[in-house]
Amino acid sequence: MQKTKDFMHNFFTEIVKALVLIWSAGVLTASYMGMLQKMDPTFVASLLSGTLASYGISRMDDSKKKDPPKPL
Repeated sequence: MQKTKDFMHNFFTEIVKALVLIWSAGVLTASYMGMLQKMDPTFVASLLSGTLASYGISRMDDSKKKDPPKPL
């Protein structure tokens, strides 16, 4: 019985995360394409990045500049 409850909880959790990911990506894309004129994309972008982070996907930080190799 506990395994069934855990499975159902995990299943619905993943479904909700996937739906939020699809919805936020769609709304953000529509906003950038000009289909949604009066929308602030900041909230939707934060939902998208938070959902991607829950899957372990994050933005790489390019602020760390690599030192050029030293000539021999």
